[in-house]
Amino acid sequence: MTTQHNPNPSAFIYVHRVCYSDTDASGFVYHGRYLEIFERSRAEWLAKRGLSPTNLINEMNIVMPVRELTMNFYKPGRLNDILFIDQVVEKYGRTQVSVKQTAQRKIAGSEKLEVIASAVLHIVCVDTKSLRPKAWPDGIFSAK
Repeated sequence: MTTQHNPNPSAFIYVHRVCYSDTDASGFVYHGRYLEIFERSRAEWLAKRGLSPTNLINEMNIVMPVRELTMNFYKPGRLNDILFIDQVVEKYGRTQVSVKQTAQRKIAGSEKLEVIASAVLHIVCVDTKSLRPKAWPDGIFSAK
């Protein structure tokens, strides 16, 4: 699993090879695994900005729980597929952000990508002590 630069600076690309543990008995990516793959993408996105869940908790006193999510499945992912996960902040509010993540793979014999699954996540900034919504720290979503 690696990251790749995206010509669109507002987006982030995470590359994931589908392994056996990602699949169900049919050899397709199990639907619940997309949530884990998308979570790894968000963790790498934070790491690219010099942040980690530990930094957020210990230094900024925040956590970022997912409040709501919507997922769509278009085509089955398969064992050994290389998935390109992009992540785009669609809406940014004082205490909440909407992030769209899309899993794509190359079409066989082509350089074109096809969307196989997508999710829109509503993530809230929450204070670790009060567990109440809190304003996002300055610069957390700025491009680096």
